[in-house]
Amino acid sequence: MFKTGSPAVDKMSHLRITGNIIPMSWFQTILKATGKPNLNAIIILADIVYWYRPVEVRDEMTGQLIG
Repeated sequence: MFKTGSPAVDKMSHLRITGNIIPMSWFQTILKATGKPNLNAIIILADIVYWYRPVEVRDEMTGQLIG
């Protein structure tokens, strides 16, 4: 696997999350002081995970992986 130069992004590349989805475990882990799921925090985290997920960059002509 290639390195991005960012340890956080490199670790994110090992998560197998497809699309902008929210793992069910987050609803049991990310809680308010009342014990209820913190929906705002969960949705923001899902967006951040989606934004920083590494992507493959391919040459449009050959389809070769270039980054």
